[in-house]
Amino acid sequence: MKGITILALLLLSGCGSFTTLEQLEATAMLTGDWSEVEKRERIIQKRNMRAGPQCPPGTTAYCQSRLSSVRCSCVRSELIHSLLGGR
Repeated sequence: MKGITILALLLLSGCGSFTTLEQLEATAMLTGDWSEVEKRERIIQKRNMRAGPQCPPGTTAYCQSRLSSVRCSCVRSELIHSLLGGR
């Protein structure tokens, strides 16, 4: 019974309200505390970095890492194939 109660609480905690970035910014304007906005923006930036660039058809994402930064760009797929020993 105790396990079911804990499981139910965990499931209900996932149903909590989600504060949008706009709501966080409005609150920050009133309070002057921008830490939550900055935290959300870092989360969004990390998520976008993991997803990688969205390249148009016929191109492939090519990423280079230098020191602490990663730069990605879209390169024609034929170029990648020719460099890797394809046609």
